[in-house]
Amino acid sequence: AWANGYVEDRDALIPLIEAELREALALDENDSDVHRILAAVNLLYLEFDKSAFHQERAVTLNPNDDLIVVQQGEILTWLGQPEEGAEWILRAMRLNPFHPERFWAHLGRARFCAGKYDEALEAYRHIGSPNHVMLAWKAASAQRAGDGEAAQQAMAGALEQMPGLTVSEFRAATQFRNKEDWLLLASALEEAGMPPGEEAA
Repeated sequence: AWANGYVEDRDALIPLIEAELREALALDENDSDVHRILAAVNLLYLEFDKSAFHQERAVTLNPNDDLIVVQQGEILTWLGQPEEGAEWILRAMRLNPFHPERFWAHLGRARFCAGKYDEALEAYRHIGSPNHVMLAWKAASAQRAGDGEAAQQAMAGALEQMPGLTVSEFRAATQFRNKEDWLLLASALEEAGMPPGEEAA
């Protein structure tokens, strides 16, 4: 709810999130799912080192949990290691052949960040009901893959779901450690038809 803005006062929710996570960790510091969630929350805070620490702990405690394994790939992608990230995501898909559709979105993002745009676009095509974030990434992937028609169609869908969305606002939906990775995505989004907004770079 905090990450997606599904609450009226996001700032008021932060102390509750942190208090409950502290309590959960105190109850069992070897609970892999607690570390998985801590890794995800710290990533949203852009606390990359803390996120990596808790993620590594989660993987060590439960290396065959598909949610932990896919998150390893997701975090590695945000940290600038998309090739390695993709391998972890594919491993999660093998662990759970009936995985959620969002695993394809993680793979698409990793492929895009690795410069494998055709493979990124193919990953996004597996998602039956993409949200506006997935559609924007699909549009960027199609743009870079040279499929302008698919890029415009996906971007139109993203903007229909989220009217007024701009490149600068979309940055809040990313957790890149390296600014260069964000700039690569931002330029593709703009070329695919997303308005730049303010301070898109």
